[in-house]
Amino acid sequence: MADSNRLHSINTSRILRAIWLNPGVSRIQAAELLDLDRSTVTKIMQVILDRGLVVTAGKSTEQSGVGRRQVQLRIREDLGVVIGLELQAARCSGVITTLEGSVLHSFESPGAADAGNLAERIVSVIALARKWIDGEGLFLLGIGIGLPGVIDPYTGTVIRSHSFGLGAPRRLKDELEPLIPEPIFFENDANCCCWAELAFASDNRSRNFISVLGEFRTDRPNETQCHGFALGTGIVIRERVLHGDHFTAGEFRTVYSNPETGQFEIPWRELASLPENTSLLDTLYRELAENLAFLVNCFDLTKIVFAGDLPEHRGNLASYVESAVADNWNYDISRELEIEFSRYGKAAVSIGAAGLFVEKLFSVPDIADRFQEMVGYDLYEYILKRKG
Repeated sequence: MADSNRLHSINTSRILRAIWLNPGVSRIQAAELLDLDRSTVTKIMQVILDRGLVVTAGKSTEQSGVGRRQVQLRIREDLGVVIGLELQAARCSGVITTLEGSVLHSFESPGAADAGNLAERIVSVIALARKWIDGEGLFLLGIGIGLPGVIDPYTGTVIRSHSFGLGAPRRLKDELEPLIPEPIFFENDANCCCWAELAFASDNRSRNFISVLGEFRTDRPNETQCHGFALGTGIVIRERVLHGDHFTAGEFRTVYSNPETGQFEIPWRELASLPENTSLLDTLYRELAENLAFLVNCFDLTKIVFAGDLPEHRGNLASYVESAVADNWNYDISRELEIEFSRYGKAAVSIGAAGLFVEKLFSVPDIADRFQEMVGYDLYEYILKRKG
């Protein structure tokens, strides 16, 4: 059984999440949403208000009947900013965002990263972002980082990464914690695209969807694993990103591929001619659509979000997917599938990495599973102690 301090942290985190997801909610409404006693919510709210995470925002104009109008509650907008990074072998791109996902500053940092200098590279890029933040007089809450490869996001371990030449697990979070005081969260780059949609587009919380990250890469054209086009997927089921028992959920290869060709039936050497080779790109999209159709129908997904370089090079991808999904369906039950090209485009990973941190800040600690992960109110208290 969880102790009283743990239950207090869980209930406080639940209230914070309810306010974050329902800006303008009142204490009474929060109590009803969470099935908590009003007195419990009132006590916790006083602590939260004193800590400066939540502010009152006037009184509700929608309240009916008699009695005192309920005070609306909102997350404090100027609490601080978040760094979101996408790290690749040849470059790093980043954003600095608000908790609402507004991008205040974006930047690119060219330079090679591999197993030998990975931690050093991350530290230098964060220092670059911190310089801008300090110059603006802002407070850095935390950092999210998207990486290619198999990532354990709970321990910050890179299990495998062809891009960085990592063939054995490496607990990157442990290496960086002594060097960077802010909390850091790691995630697979395609999964970061999911977090962008969850954290900053509330309508997607009612959907089971898939994010498809496609990037044209030329950093290591002579390696099969890092060919001219790389594709990964992230799957969201009931507001949770699916990681799988081995953290390999979303790793993508079509059923026509083989070790010699790479992720697709098309040989990887030919993919280096993309995206300029529009005929080959069209062939690639047909193969991609057929394989996505299986996933969409198997998981009963209602939305696909294409991110990375795909929004800029759409071609006939959407129509191919629509046709393939229809051809793969076996019932007369009508289905709705929304196909969207991410408004974040090439910045989807870095913005999603920032969204990952925001989600962790407003998550609820588990009583047993992932007990060691610092999220929710525990995370905010850690940030407050660092702030002094």
